[in-house]
Amino acid sequence: MADVAVPVPLAIPNLPTPAGAKAEVGAAPATPSSASSSSTPDVAFLDTPLRAPFDAIGQLFDHLRANPAAAEALNATYPTRGVFKAAAVRNGTSDQKLTVDLSPNRLSGVPDALRATLAPHGFDRVLEFFGALMTQHLDPVMGALGASAAGEGSNSGIDFAPLHRARNVNFRLCDYTPDTAAPQSENGCGAHRDYGTFSIIFQDGTAGLEVESPARPGVWLPVPADRVVVLCGWSAFVLSGGELRAVRHRVRRQPGVRRLSAVLFVAPDLDVVLRPLPTAKQTTRFSNAVTSGEISVSWFKEFMGKRWRYREGNAQLEDGERITQDVDIERLLLA
Repeated sequence: MADVAVPVPLAIPNLPTPAGAKAEVGAAPATPSSASSSSTPDVAFLDTPLRAPFDAIGQLFDHLRANPAAAEALNATYPTRGVFKAAAVRNGTSDQKLTVDLSPNRLSGVPDALRATLAPHGFDRVLEFFGALMTQHLDPVMGALGASAAGEGSNSGIDFAPLHRARNVNFRLCDYTPDTAAPQSENGCGAHRDYGTFSIIFQDGTAGLEVESPARPGVWLPVPADRVVVLCGWSAFVLSGGELRAVRHRVRRQPGVRRLSAVLFVAPDLDVVLRPLPTAKQTTRFSNAVTSGEISVSWFKEFMGKRWRYREGNAQLEDGERITQDVDIERLLLA
């Protein structure tokens, strides 16, 4: 822990509520643990000398947009869902952002020749950054989260490490460019909670990331744009017995302003069963599907993905039910 700092207590209670802020109509309810007095780090600022290469990230997006053949070749390496996603260029109701989604598995499918053509356009610098981020911070952050969620009679907290041996991670680059189908839309990324254990978000200094107040659902608190942010997701919520809160967040665009971010998503291994660990505090009542061990991380990711891909404009809803992603997950996980 010498070279990483995860402050406790964490940021949500101290984020300034905007003057005159009002709850949104139809705001999603807080998860049961949200109303507790927990000071566990479901939101944290990560103090690190590591800097995301935003010049390279912008260069990579510019290259892929300007060179459809390069984008097509990159997407062909992962034909299931693609790597460079630009639905917002055509769809004005989706999240108004472009993304590049990578993972160790997807990178193994990128031929050396293709990587060589992308290298002058920022690709290798992006990969070097994510490699350094994983090496320097993945295990320390995981350890800090586990230690903060210690249950009754436990001195060591929750040991998340055995559930993350396979490194089920994803690297995401986001370009909240004004050059989309709805250039005046403020919807950069719709309100949601992540599926995994935690996410580390590097921002380029442009405001837009907001988290929902745990005490006042529907009230959105701006996150300082110059900070590296750690947010817990649904998997941490379940495994910790509800002690680590899955943080609802969104990104609001400023019309005419480009915003870039780089995110590392960390999730349990795909074969892990999602249920509270024996050392968890058990602060939440979970559904029978959770307590009986019916939900694996692999199944949960696919279940949750149907609505995030719809929100991002990359898939159609199979069930036709237009409820939010969070409501869908609350139905599944909570008693």
